[in-house]
Amino acid sequence: MSVFKNSKWIGADKTCVSPIITKKFNIDTVTDTSLFITGLGYFEAKINGQNVTDYKFLPVVSDYEPRDFSLFAHKCYGTTTNRVYYYQFDITNLLLVGENVLTIELGNGFYRQEERTAEGKTTFGDTLKCIYKIANDDTQICSDGSESYTDSNVRFSNMYLGETIDYTAKLQSPQTVDILPAPNTILSEAIGTPDKVIRTIKPTKIADIDGKQIFDAGENITGLVMVKTSAPSGSKITIRYAEVIKDDSSLNFDSTISHWEATRTGELQIMKSTFITDGVTRTIKPRFVWYAFRYFEIEGEFDDLTIEVVHADAKVSSTFTSNHEGMNFLYDAFVRTQLDNMHGSIPSDCPHRERLGYTGDGQIAAPAVMLTLDTKEFYKKWIIDILDCQDVDGHVRHTAPFMGGGGGPGGWGSAIVNVPYHFYKSYGDVDMLDKCYNPMKKWIEYLISRQENGLIAFEDIGGWCLGDWCTLEKTTIPESFVNTCYFIKNLIYLEEIATILGKNDDIPYFVSLRQAAEKAVKDAYYNADTGGFADGIQGADAYAVWCGLSGQELADKLAQKYDALGHFDTGFLCTDILCEVLFDYGHADTALKLFESEELGSYLYMKRHGATTIWEHWGGASRNHPMFGACTRQLFTSILGIKQREGTAGYCDVIIDPAKTTRKLNVSGSITTPNGVIAVSLDTTGEKAIIKVDAPKNIKIEIR
Repeated sequence: MSVFKNSKWIGADKTCVSPIITKKFNIDTVTDTSLFITGLGYFEAKINGQNVTDYKFLPVVSDYEPRDFSLFAHKCYGTTTNRVYYYQFDITNLLLVGENVLTIELGNGFYRQEERTAEGKTTFGDTLKCIYKIANDDTQICSDGSESYTDSNVRFSNMYLGETIDYTAKLQSPQTVDILPAPNTILSEAIGTPDKVIRTIKPTKIADIDGKQIFDAGENITGLVMVKTSAPSGSKITIRYAEVIKDDSSLNFDSTISHWEATRTGELQIMKSTFITDGVTRTIKPRFVWYAFRYFEIEGEFDDLTIEVVHADAKVSSTFTSNHEGMNFLYDAFVRTQLDNMHGSIPSDCPHRERLGYTGDGQIAAPAVMLTLDTKEFYKKWIIDILDCQDVDGHVRHTAPFMGGGGGPGGWGSAIVNVPYHFYKSYGDVDMLDKCYNPMKKWIEYLISRQENGLIAFEDIGGWCLGDWCTLEKTTIPESFVNTCYFIKNLIYLEEIATILGKNDDIPYFVSLRQAAEKAVKDAYYNADTGGFADGIQGADAYAVWCGLSGQELADKLAQKYDALGHFDTGFLCTDILCEVLFDYGHADTALKLFESEELGSYLYMKRHGATTIWEHWGGASRNHPMFGACTRQLFTSILGIKQREGTAGYCDVIIDPAKTTRKLNVSGSITTPNGVIAVSLDTTGEKAIIKVDAPKNIKIEIR
């Protein structure tokens, strides 16, 4: 708080949808000057009419301040660590000698989101507010209540329903701002990766239906449609968005709406943009909302359209191409899907009807994301979100920042171990492991308190306790089996982490817990006649091999099963695990067969049905969920064979060991590591296998 020691939180009347706060100030001499600022929910700041940054939707999302958890849809208790991120911008080049004007426009964001209640009443506050300080060596100008505000042309704004902008609205005359109570929170210097306009797309018109023009962006994206219009005053332009179209080219909203919410309210809550013109030729676009879509329909008079693609400013730091359509689609679709689900520096499950940082989707995809995108700063922030949402008893919630939602202790809460572990392996950051170590131990103690007969049998009493999720058929793999396998894997990681951190005294305890859990799983689920676990249902045997309960013999049987089946029947957790086991135990042919399948339960099935992003379920549902793309990492670690030597991190010591397969492969790809770019090509289409590797001299490379 010391940065804002003399500053006050200020805001407008709570009925104001998107207030514009103005501060006029004088500068005698322009010297190096910074603006320290944040706002709740979103803020956009300008000096003399010029944006102080090209980042959008600031501050990045967090658990801003305490809420009443009894209003949430699912049982929850305890507390979160509340945090608001502030920013420092160099505004020197924007200043003038003499009078200057700071304007701050505020938007609802997740902070004031009252319309959607699928997870209960998760809103943080009913009044938008901000705090700032302008400072150089000679001057400090602090928010103090002397500012004025007006309302804006934004008349409605909601993260899930869209925005209405009315240029004919009569705006109120300037009013003096209110000095508001400071939120009960930690003001933290900003970290993470904010959103930005990344590129633009010119959409293609595909139909005219009942006065609506239908357009195709060509790919499933997140962003917004900019409309240039010279329509007469009072004209209305409405845009609605969807991922899918029907046979007649009209929009199909099923994959983007909350059916629970529709049942509760009796109406479909379709995201839309509404613009009301004033006769002035202008380009209009939404201000504090992004949309998720491939297709959109527009009603009203306009001159031109452009799509701005908006997501976190995370660069694609990898390449991959091959002679196999399935692998190419998996890589391209995963990268696009993941970027679409990176907003506010959280990895969301989907970018439309939920938009939440589900720990399940986030943790399963994290290793693949760290391989393919430049996300060190992004995950540094999201790991803090996970720590912030841990309760005093060690429980880790299913979304981070916490916005409600269901899940389970293994595939969701275990993110507090798995994500920092893979962060360390990717970037060699020991400090992050150290920061997370005690919270990891608290998580383990929480899981112990949830055991029955040695198995992780429940989570919150009366709450959710999923195992795997979104299997091809109804999920029947036992929850306690899945969650206890995750518990075992957490302990394996913790044994390694304790060694790295020099916490050797903790290792015997972790080993004893692991051995007890292994015995409990075998007692409950092992079949001595088949050598398998939980009847092998929906990839159960892959879990067993993955967490060390079995080995090569069971992996061989697993490969036989899926070679015969020819497609995935697994949930989003086990799909990644199954691929890892098949590659690690010498069954690349089977894994590649699954990658190249076109049957229901495959990636090419999605592509054949129009997908450009990964689906939530093998058969459809949301068309923009990254979780089933987690096995994209195998394209690099197994197909190209880029592996870190055991006991190392940060790609300082690398073994190139491509998967052994009878299939003809012509594959090339690269990843960007803390020590530079590693590029590998593999060609087995001729009489000899040819491997080429390009890497910096400071990376130790062994080719096998």
